[in-house]
Amino acid sequence: MTTSQPLWQERALMVGNLLIVADLHIGYEIELGNRGFSIPSQTSGMIEGIKGLLVETGADTLVINGDLKHNIPRGSWQEYREIPLAMDTWLKVVKDIHMVKGNHDGNIERYLPSEVTVHGSGGAVIGGVGFFHGHAIPDDHVMETRLNVFAHAHPAVALYDGLGRREKYPCWVRLKYSFRGVESTGILIPNYNHLLGGICINQESYLGPFHRSIDIREERVYLLDGTCLGERRDIIPDDG
Repeated sequence: MTTSQPLWQERALMVGNLLIVADLHIGYEIELGNRGFSIPSQTSGMIEGIKGLLVETGADTLVINGDLKHNIPRGSWQEYREIPLAMDTWLKVVKDIHMVKGNHDGNIERYLPSEVTVHGSGGAVIGGVGFFHGHAIPDDHVMETRLNVFAHAHPAVALYDGLGRREKYPCWVRLKYSFRGVESTGILIPNYNHLLGGICINQESYLGPFHRSIDIREERVYLLDGTCLGERRDIIPDDG
């Protein structure tokens, strides 16, 4: 199986020579502004952060595993301005960019240069690895790969200190599962955009239909610094 490794303290995954990120939600600040929160665009930081990871790792392919943009059904001026800028920046340091559509990526093609390969919501197999966003059931040929990478759930865990104070931390989940008799490994990756909230997987169900379609045998949870919290079932509160 192709070697896979989260970049600890980052929200990105390396699989072979592929760098994978997801859930950038460029344009999210527009929604926050409509709610009364004035937050400057964070996109330049994400662009430079991903560029730095591409250079540091020597990856030759960038995979954006869904929800590059945020606003639906129509995009905003922010997305029209910043997504092309991101693509131009990354294409200077990487050979290929693959874009797997998420639920926020309607009409994403109009924002992207022709050099970017766009895949539908059923996912894609790239370098022998299956990729899908997670809001829809992936195609069978994607499900049947030995390693799948998916997102959408914005995974986090709720942890409590000795005084009962609750803190939420983004996390990774590595699953072992079977689908139609095929044994596979799945990696659920955290959202790259730090502004987005997370769904506490030790208090709530996963977001998306994928987990209902497989027989899960193992779910190991990791914090961004690499700390292994063990099996998901072991960190679910007794009352939850």
